[in-house]
Amino acid sequence: MDPQDAGTQAAERAESAGTRTREIADRLTRLATDRRSDGTDVRLAQEHAEEARRRAEESLRRALAGHERAARSHERAAQVHEEAARRGIGDAAEHERLAAAHRRDAWADLDEAAQDRARAGWTDGDGSPTTGRMS
Repeated sequence: MDPQDAGTQAAERAESAGTRTREIADRLTRLATDRRSDGTDVRLAQEHAEEARRRAEESLRRALAGHERAARSHERAAQVHEEAARRGIGDAAEHERLAAAHRRDAWADLDEAAQDRARAGWTDGDGSPTTGRMS
């Protein structure tokens, strides 16, 4: 995501939060004056709950994709270090240590993505990002 998109999204979230804050303040005022919620209040609450659910799901999908990108990057770095060690470039033992560390980080990122997916109840067949172990 480029900075301009991030800024636009942040501005939209801020505007939405401001609107939501005003609605909550109005609702609290009605409650304080002992006015019961009506059908409009219920409808608005349902709409806000659905919007929050959609945003949470999108955030989780972005986090999953980020973990998977990080895992691929760690795996590539591990391969580069292994290749450097095989070719005798620099300190072979240090390259092997770094390769192992990158591979552990790749596995950790994949495991975190898988745990998030499991918590959300997503399966690979529902269009969500897939995670596969690196060999």
